[in-house]
Amino acid sequence: MQLVYRFGVTAALALLLVGASFAPSAAATKLRLAGQHPVDHNATLVLKETIKRIEDAGVDIEIRLFPAGQLGNGEQVFGDVAQGVIDIGHTFIYSHNDPVLEINSLPYLVGTYEEMQKVYSPGSNFYRIYEASLANQGLKLLGVFAEGFIGVGTSEEPTNPTVIGDKGLNIRVWSAEVGRLTAQEMGFRTTTMNWGDVIPAIQQGVIEGVIGGTAESNYTVFGDAVRFFIPYKAFVENTAFYIGQAKWDSLTPEQQSVLSEAFAEASRDSFALSERVDEEYIRRLPDIGIQIIAVSDMEISAIADHVRATVWPAMEDKLGKDIIDQMKADVQ
Repeated sequence: MQLVYRFGVTAALALLLVGASFAPSAAATKLRLAGQHPVDHNATLVLKETIKRIEDAGVDIEIRLFPAGQLGNGEQVFGDVAQGVIDIGHTFIYSHNDPVLEINSLPYLVGTYEEMQKVYSPGSNFYRIYEASLANQGLKLLGVFAEGFIGVGTSEEPTNPTVIGDKGLNIRVWSAEVGRLTAQEMGFRTTTMNWGDVIPAIQQGVIEGVIGGTAESNYTVFGDAVRFFIPYKAFVENTAFYIGQAKWDSLTPEQQSVLSEAFAEASRDSFALSERVDEEYIRRLPDIGIQIIAVSDMEISAIADHVRATVWPAMEDKLGKDIIDQMKADVQ
């Protein structure tokens, strides 16, 4: 009886341990991730894949995704992550707290997908300055996600669409001086407004277009609100993965390692993805009635030369010659 009892206790204990190993951890770290893209946008699909990879890594992390700006616009999410209200953000980084972040919107900084990868990856001057600015605001940068090149979507056909000159249209720009200056030098009048206000503003005739979206965004976000798309490649549409430093410090080394590698992989893969997505949606826009106004490489080069000659000196006055020189060095 003694042997049977000991065997029974041992077997029962073993079963409990096995069961515990397969039971969900009550102490799992639960994180909230705020995204700004629509549910069916490629960026959101990448987020879902990244979250699955993290949760499958066996380091007791559970992530709940809130896409499509459910937890606020980019500025709100940025502040809430810094304050610990939200754990992780995936948004465009605005320069409202640090003017140096306008490097994120330098027009015609890169012209190819190879240059895009070089500039927006760890090791570049851009990445080092960008990462340091976020760190000074209580945030840890987990990676930069490239979505493609930005063009202009309009509800009416612009005049002089392929050259520098008055376009006869008022378009939305975001809250950065560099966006306003660039659009104006290209020949547009500008109105600054939040991303979420663009569609009703176009529908109500307040503006006739928007700069700040890729071909994909014009397809998935603006849709019926625009009728023309001009692929100027003026900026790189990029967003950042970032986590509050306090939340990061609370994670175990294993959890930090899994998060770092998962978001780094998503960032590395984004450059090839952005090229494929740009090409795909340039083809698809006519399917929903959006006419592509083609701009040749020579025409884009002429526009880029003018914008760099006029906008970059203004940004040098604002950010300092050293910063601008470091940005130039990244693509030399």
